[in-house]
Amino acid sequence: MRRLALLVYLLLAVAIFSSTWVNPTGSWIGSPKDPQLFIWYLGWIPHELSLGHNPLFTDYLCYPPGVNLMWNTSMIFPAVALWPVTALFGPVVAYNVLITAGIALSAWFGFLAAQRFIHPLLSLLAGLLYGFSPGLIAQALGHPHVVLSLFPPIALLLGHEVLVRRHMHPVAAGALAGVAAALQLLTGEEVLAVTLLITAIGAALLALLDRDSVRAALPHASKAVAAATVVFTILVAYPLWFQFFGPQQVSGNVQATDVYVSDLLAFVFPGWLMHFTGNATENDAFVGLPLLLLFATGLILGRDRPWVRWSGLMAVAIAVLSLGPHLHVNGQVTPLLMPWAAIEWLPLMGSALPSRLMVIGFLFFGIVVAAAYGLALGSTRAWRFWGGALLAAGLISIFPPLPYPSAQAAAPQFFRAGGGVERIAPGSVVLVTPFSSKESTDAMYWQATANYRFRMPEGDAFTPGPYLGPHPSFMQSTLDELDAGQSVTVTPEVRTLFVADLQAHGITAIVAGPSKGRAAIVDFLTQVEGSPPDDSGGVKVWWQLN
Repeated sequence: MRRLALLVYLLLAVAIFSSTWVNPTGSWIGSPKDPQLFIWYLGWIPHELSLGHNPLFTDYLCYPPGVNLMWNTSMIFPAVALWPVTALFGPVVAYNVLITAGIALSAWFGFLAAQRFIHPLLSLLAGLLYGFSPGLIAQALGHPHVVLSLFPPIALLLGHEVLVRRHMHPVAAGALAGVAAALQLLTGEEVLAVTLLITAIGAALLALLDRDSVRAALPHASKAVAAATVVFTILVAYPLWFQFFGPQQVSGNVQATDVYVSDLLAFVFPGWLMHFTGNATENDAFVGLPLLLLFATGLILGRDRPWVRWSGLMAVAIAVLSLGPHLHVNGQVTPLLMPWAAIEWLPLMGSALPSRLMVIGFLFFGIVVAAAYGLALGSTRAWRFWGGALLAAGLISIFPPLPYPSAQAAAPQFFRAGGGVERIAPGSVVLVTPFSSKESTDAMYWQATANYRFRMPEGDAFTPGPYLGPHPSFMQSTLDELDAGQSVTVTPEVRTLFVADLQAHGITAIVAGPSKGRAAIVDFLTQVEGSPPDDSGGVKVWWQLN
């Protein structure tokens, strides 16, 4: 049954992303911007490890100070695991494998966790609702570090083992938990942090519902926690030291507060009927009325089963936390304070996005819905009919519109093998436009396509400040304005300031790539340099700067 479940989930994931899999080397799953960032990481980590370099730091972005990659979603563990795929087929294919396998494996681990509570066939449904939830499908637009949500069901499995089942030796269970947490840290720290938060809430809720059982499990749990702490510390001591004591460490919250939250109406209405303060990728809460009714039915029919009550309360608690610090209704921020307002002051929570909590919420939601359907099947004909009808309507309502978004993996010939980039000395500093920061990641993808031949003064990465991208400069603001359609007059003062930034960053060449403002950028740079660029492989190049 386990192999069959994995096969079903994998085939369904490939079917949903089939618009990309018809050409996996020439396109990637999701939106045009964010995937390029992760494609860069999937290539960079193996590239540096193969050279014997430290993969946790790079000065190939935001040169000269560089970037501490532990403060960014560098996905070290997935990049290493997919190294053979990257080596054989390139980072674009590796990215497509990561998104597809992330959805399928998340569903499969959700299935394994659900088996602790319900029948395997019903667990197949629970895993489906978790791995293919609107939350994870939305995150597949460009956030593979969230899509690969294996740790939440693993935490549920091990938490149940330690606190309830107690068949494994506590040290063995704790060691497994430590390894899983360490691998999650090297995949995405946000998922690790919020999973640990939800684990603590779950343990506290279990103690309220069944105090005697939890009290009896405390000695066993204490040994498991100690073992998990030791193993986790050993495995991640250096990466964490590098993050907090290495170069270019970031302090403060790296995300805007009270923006990326679940809207109150989002649980019932699909995104195209609503307004959000966030964006489509973070619209993770849609459940739909049919599945909400089935969820409520499960709570009613299964009220005499402790695990149904616990799972239902966990789902509700997570949904409430996902609303963020203030209640949002159809994109309007109300003054009503929500529980997250107290939690966001905890360490690491200020940089977490509350809307993403619903990714984990669907794990508990799926278990209750699957249990409700199972209870309906064992009840009267009317219950069977309405249970089946609600389930069918609910699955149809949450199924993603097809074809799923796919973006072309387009890089100018200049950056490809045999292109003009090979005229640039390895390790040189090159300014590439459009300037890569929070506005664009094109240059990062082109740099990866060129096998990291050159450094850049730019990059979509968190740096001290915190800033998303390099520290603000006259050069960056000017290029951003030009690319946005604004005019910039080349006065002597403007030229002096721009040239000073070129010199401060050690830039030896400029490449103007395709962008909406390239004509204005080329005209500006021609005036600054005093000479026109060369045409080379779809880009404009100033090989040597005056």
